[in-house]
Amino acid sequence: MPTGQMNVRIDDDIRIAGNEAFESIGWSPSQAVREVWAYAARNRRNPRKLKELRRLFEDAPVRPSVSKAEEGARIVPEGLSKMGIDIKKCKPSGLSDKELYHEAMVERMRERGLL
Repeated sequence: MPTGQMNVRIDDDIRIAGNEAFESIGWSPSQAVREVWAYAARNRRNPRKLKELRRLFEDAPVRPSVSKAEEGARIVPEGLSKMGIDIKKCKPSGLSDKELYHEAMVERMRERGLL
């Protein structure tokens, strides 16, 4: 039987953890993929079975859990960088929210020629 090749991109952490999990049951990554595809092929005319499989995969977390703080710590620098803002020049001012608001209002008034 002729064979084909599949190339997929997968997060390294997931790949490593998945490899370890499948290794623990005696499967290689290729065997795992072949089994999933064989199951789909056997049940291609049984949407209920395929939906059950899909539900199994959807119930499992796709990525390792990341706290909101970690996610924010990654997103903010990425966003600033995309906007062309030099992250190294962004330093905490040590001012309270009220003080920062006051400075912003004074700056706005200066820009409009009111001060």
